Amino acid sequence: MRKIDKNIIQSADYKTYLESLTGINHPKYNSSKFKYYHDIKMSLLKSQNALCAYTEQLLCDSDYITSNNWDDKKYTRELTQEDKHAIQGDLEHFDESLKTNKAWLWSNLFVVATHNNCRIKGSKSIDYILKPDDVNYDPYKYLEFDYETGLFNPKHNLTQSEKDKVEYMIGTLGINCIHIQRIKYLKMLKDRKDIGLDTNPYQYITAWDMTLKNLENK
Repeated sequence: MRKIDKNIIQSADYKTYLESLTGINHPKYNSSKFKYYHDIKMSLLKSQNALCAYTEQLLCDSDYITSNNWDDKKYTRELTQEDKHAIQGDLEHFDESLKTNKAWLWSNLFVVATHNNCRIKGSKSIDYILKPDDVNYDPYKYLEFDYETGLFNPKHNLTQSEKDKVEYMIGTLGINCIHIQRIKYLKMLKDRKDIGLDTNPYQYITAWDMTLKNLENK
């Protein structure tokens, strides 16, 4: 799970709206019916490089998040029903306890694969140790990757308390739920590397970077 930089909100209209909110006066969460829903979702996908915030699975073609899809106020590309189906993933509230009164808080939102959002994480409690946009989050500090199994695990040199928190969050966020797809993709990249071809992954970036480091150390 890579670190995500969310400092830039592409849609200025939503940013202005967010800055106007005070206290707990966010409107109730109503998914895609909300005026700024697609502005938020597409701005997040741009911050996430079109990847699920938790698994790094590709959620949409990069063409949907190029800068020319925004003007100086909002996301301007007209999305057909076909487009909406092609852009996968849900808006996910990292800390579910904030959803009731701060449903549209940028710092608490990510786009994640629907399976992770609905089938795995749901309303489970969280620990901020693996919040991907947190200033202290570093995948290389908290995670290590096993190429043979396709699984992320807590870093071996963490304290037991840290390992327990990381292990809990790996399960809660569903980071390993697509390990079979991930290992198939990484094996394809390794085969390309072994015969001297370029490897430029468009998904599972952290897993591949950690795999390369492990191969170099053997």
